[in-house]
Amino acid sequence: MKKLLSLTALFFPVLLFAQKSPSFIKKHLYVKVSPGLIGVGEQTENLLLEKGFTPAIFGAFGVKIRYAAVGFSTGYFKFKEAGTITPMGVDLTITDFKRKVFPVITAQWHQAHFKEQYTIGTQGSYNYNISGNDMHSIAAGVAIRTLKTSNILLTVGFSRLNSKTLLKTHSPYTSTGATTYYYHNYKDHHDLLVVSVGFVW
Repeated sequence: MKKLLSLTALFFPVLLFAQKSPSFIKKHLYVKVSPGLIGVGEQTENLLLEKGFTPAIFGAFGVKIRYAAVGFSTGYFKFKEAGTITPMGVDLTITDFKRKVFPVITAQWHQAHFKEQYTIGTQGSYNYNISGNDMHSIAAGVAIRTLKTSNILLTVGFSRLNSKTLLKTHSPYTSTGATTYYYHNYKDHHDLLVVSVGFVW
């Protein structure tokens, strides 16, 4: 009973505030959905070749004030070699949400996990194990206010998808006849062009 009373005393001010200030939540709640296209540019030589454009969608949920918004972000896109990638992280949007037309800058940092593995050479003498690490992005464009509570963001940006490569090589022909393995670690990346249309409420 004492625990129940303590919890009631703790949450009562919060519940009272939420009931009296629904407009506060409506005013500062930030939801963004951003469909777009990702084009693959430069990539390091250990990675399997990706090319062309692929559709993508990102979303964010958080809080906003007049000039900025920040929130949890996630997305979805698929590469030919790396497969499906679902980044998760943080989204920052800077603009004047009350102007009819205004410049906008966005920045994101995501964890982006994926796996690739391939071998080349005689009897697979070069074995590549690639794992996704993180993805950071920055974009700029224009924010257009469409309704009293919504905006459209038209942006073009740059992203770098970072990964780690473990290269295992072996030399089967040694003086003892035993196979010797060697391990090498590399940092790799894809450079990406991102064109998107964001819908903000």
